[in-house]
Amino acid sequence: MPAKLVAAAAIVALVVGYFLGLWSDLGGWLSDLWYFLAASTLVPNWLLGIFAICAIVVAGLLGAGLRPTRNSRRPSPISTQDNFFNIRWRWSYDASGGVQDLSPYCLRCGNRLVLKHVGATRPADRYECRCDRCGAVACEIDCSVEEFESRVLQKIHETSSG
Repeated sequence: MPAKLVAAAAIVALVVGYFLGLWSDLGGWLSDLWYFLAASTLVPNWLLGIFAICAIVVAGLLGAGLRPTRNSRRPSPISTQDNFFNIRWRWSYDASGGVQDLSPYCLRCGNRLVLKHVGATRPADRYECRCDRCGAVACEIDCSVEEFESRVLQKIHETSSG
């Protein structure tokens, strides 16, 4: 569809150019250009034209070479893993050094663990980290999920600092 539209626009431009007398003007410009290139001074003008084109290309390359490079790539996060509480934890560090994407994995099969609510007993709920692939129960949690995650983060900071 766009190709037909472009072809139609080109035909209309050619016809309008014919009626406005632009073709004779274009012919005159091309004739003047030919006479200039064919004329000779101490150095042929066509050779001066080639030198001018080469000078423009070299100036463009020098300008591009002197332009400062952009650091558009973000540094890739540093991924790591360690075992705490009978669970393999995987995480990465963000640009400021904070832990992100903290995820638990099974020590037996490497599958991601799911947190299942076992029951509500006072003073806190109980959860277990269970592997859906091999059925292993990695650990039972008798505190809130947020508190357990803070314990894991504390272990990560302890092992990374010392």
